[in-house]
Amino acid sequence: MNQTGIALAMNHFAVQLPRVCAVLTLLLGGFGANSALAEDYRIGLCFGGCPQGAADGDELILRPIYAMAYNTDTKSADWVAYKVSAGSIGIASNLSREPVPDNFIADTLDSSDFRELEGTGLVRSQYVPMVNFAGTPYWQDVNYATNVVARSSALNQGAWYGLEWAIRNLVNKTDLVYVVTGPVFRPVAETPQLHTDKAHRVPDAFFKVIVTEDGQSAAFLLEQNAAVYVHHCDLRTSIAEIEALTGLTLFPEADVASFLPLDTSLGCF
Repeated sequence: MNQTGIALAMNHFAVQLPRVCAVLTLLLGGFGANSALAEDYRIGLCFGGCPQGAADGDELILRPIYAMAYNTDTKSADWVAYKVSAGSIGIASNLSREPVPDNFIADTLDSSDFRELEGTGLVRSQYVPMVNFAGTPYWQDVNYATNVVARSSALNQGAWYGLEWAIRNLVNKTDLVYVVTGPVFRPVAETPQLHTDKAHRVPDAFFKVIVTEDGQSAAFLLEQNAAVYVHHCDLRTSIAEIEALTGLTLFPEADVASFLPLDTSLGCF
């Protein structure tokens, strides 16, 4: 394997064995998230292969609880994939949410970029929620700056929160689900931007697709301008629609046409 541009974060190195948890954080710097080298990796956090089609300059970041393609132009991940199990969910009320700079990608948003939010309707949020991994030793990985995103307060408290609750409720019944999420950017920005001189782009919407091990799925397009009372079930869409909006192939190794509906298991009838 050509080692040029590959950085291994050994501060989190480990092998996962029964009762032994360790961490391997791998950054494929310089190759981008779409390179042949990146696609050689079998990443167990991704159902049916990790999404393809992200920007060529994206960095592929692998951490114990999630994988993502990070875009330094928009200062947002283009996609994030993770799986939630009954054992990974925990109580996060007493856990620190202090932002953590990413040692491998310096070109990110940081806490100073979120200081002047008044009038924007935005809050600092995360793609991977802490509660889903509060039961693991790796919960603090959600605090990395590369996992941060600006989300509307109404969406955060409304449909996004409701969908997250429904996912955890499903996990308690099925034990494991896969999630892939990310931003949607319209041709012209429809969402207020952060009050910072740092180049960035606040997403106009977010997609989230939930898949079970037996191939049931549900897809959601969560608009930033959704009112707080909008139910997540009212924001359902199709995988094909998300792929058309983002240019991604979300499950490149899966037969998406064979996926069965998961809607009712997420409270949607």
